[in-house]
Amino acid sequence: MPAKKPVRRSQLISPWGVGQMINFPKDESLMVLGLDMWEEKFRTISELEEFKVTEERLAKRLGVRDFRLPPDFRDPGHGVTNPSLKIPFVRFPRWHYCTRCGHMEKVSIYDSKKPTCTGISFVSGRSCSEIPEKKRQKLIPVRFIAICPHGHIQDFPFMEWIHGGTRPEGQHSLRLRAGRSSGALSGIEITCSCGAYKTMAGAFNEQSLTKIGVTCSGGRPWLGEEADRNNTTHCGKDLIIVQKGASNVYFSQVRSSIYLPQWEKSVDRKIIEVLEKNWNWLTSGLVDGKFDRMRFELVAEQKFNPDKRDFYTEKLIEAASKRNIAADVSNADDSEEKYRKMEYDAILSQAGGENQDFFVTKNHANTYDDAETGGAISNGFTSIGLLHKLRETRAFVGFSRWLPDDGKSLDGKKDFIKLGRSITWLPAVVVKGEGVFFEFNEKKIKSWAGKKEIIERIKNLSENYNNERIKKGKEKRNISPEFILIHTFAHLVINQFSYECGYGSSALRERIYCNLEFPNDIMNGVLIYTASGDSEGSLGGLVRQGKQGNLETIVYNAIENAKWCSSDPICIDSHGQGPNSCNLAACHNCSLLPETCCEESNMLLDRAMLIGELDNPSIGYFNFQCR
Repeated sequence: MPAKKPVRRSQLISPWGVGQMINFPKDESLMVLGLDMWEEKFRTISELEEFKVTEERLAKRLGVRDFRLPPDFRDPGHGVTNPSLKIPFVRFPRWHYCTRCGHMEKVSIYDSKKPTCTGISFVSGRSCSEIPEKKRQKLIPVRFIAICPHGHIQDFPFMEWIHGGTRPEGQHSLRLRAGRSSGALSGIEITCSCGAYKTMAGAFNEQSLTKIGVTCSGGRPWLGEEADRNNTTHCGKDLIIVQKGASNVYFSQVRSSIYLPQWEKSVDRKIIEVLEKNWNWLTSGLVDGKFDRMRFELVAEQKFNPDKRDFYTEKLIEAASKRNIAADVSNADDSEEKYRKMEYDAILSQAGGENQDFFVTKNHANTYDDAETGGAISNGFTSIGLLHKLRETRAFVGFSRWLPDDGKSLDGKKDFIKLGRSITWLPAVVVKGEGVFFEFNEKKIKSWAGKKEIIERIKNLSENYNNERIKKGKEKRNISPEFILIHTFAHLVINQFSYECGYGSSALRERIYCNLEFPNDIMNGVLIYTASGDSEGSLGGLVRQGKQGNLETIVYNAIENAKWCSSDPICIDSHGQGPNSCNLAACHNCSLLPETCCEESNMLLDRAMLIGELDNPSIGYFNFQCR
């Protein structure tokens, strides 16, 4: 990737991962290639270690060996070891046109330079034939493409569109002229040198291409598979016409994990880093369950002072023998909730230490003096966890088109972004930061959630949400009052944190712990944490706000502000609003957050769960607890 086309490392995980088109300045559209081509680039560098990310728990879950940071291209003067490492792209869409004369040309996906108008003469209208070649305009990509619900993508079939579904023999030249008669699709005219003519009117209609005999070719340009090269497996599904910048063209599939400590608190940080980076190799030499000392000696000699090899060998073996494997994941099919239960337990047990990337201290809710502010913390929560240090790994596992989830299995998602079975890694980024964890009082939240009025209020919301899931071929999801309460509380507190301590709301993120699949594994909590991309941590501001003397006011203000929305009484009395009516009393004026903050795409929210309805305030959790 040239220096004039920079992309931030985190953006190559979301929203611009493998298979996505990136619109660069000067009307240039490029698509990120698959992991096979990334692997070719990685082979050209000698220091691969700087790109490797170790997160054993997530690696086991996703069935890979490790993760790699996307290359971070910068100028050699900025101190980056490998300034020549570039992310591979192809040119897509292939159809380009001249904005002056309208000449259309289908370029190769491997063209390294932006194409220039060839200067074809036209009988009418402008022509670039009389302009010197060096002064002719660069062609720009057309904005119409075709996608398939299975994730395939291809150029809009202009040739077939204007010729009634057939591809004519011989040389045919197309011309695109827009806005001459109308600003609508009917004003975009496509003409052929043979005299054929058609506008784009009706192109976006359902099955518009199927009616002329054009269906999905199974194209995967990011893997070098195109219908024109006859190396695709024909899909045959109906194509959907979209604009290349539309939000439904690409949905990144990302899996995240909070690092959990697996070492004794007394172990030196450098020892931990060395063990984690070399753990797979060190443990592959086990004999009768015992470590191979020679492997530890080699690591100690390479990573520490060779003169103290024996000393560091003993340190490494001693730490490795005390490793806590309770957080290991047994297989890649474990549910998200089982996976998060490990994190939930680690937070409550105050795991980790100052020398690790996970360090928690916990305050009992009774230690917060909030009697004058309604007692929301002391009555509604059991404890507040202060995560002084945390590390989150976000791994890119695949993508979908048209719908946020196309139903592919994990292996199906991974196979869609690579060809080679030898690729045993996934792209990932690491975010270091801090957070505040709220543990809801288990006994009180259960008593509140059992109220008949609460169950009836949530019933319609759950039905709206699950009806849409069923239409998309997904399984129903059990939505509980506890989940709605915890989720809405997280949104309100994130908004309040941004007001009180200067964080932008997009710099904070929620991580909900509420078990909907396995009721016996009780979780009732939420983690609010710093989540800025490419971050190396923060300065303790969020943890400071979670301490006694600060958090009482923040929680009180969050609840008080939720009692009135500028859209009330319409908002508080709503029977369904937002996407697919999957929110109740929640709108942009009171509860919604930037998409990057929310795990549920700003759905399943209802502030009445916290503060009650206008005519029945007692159903609010905090009103219910404070009576």
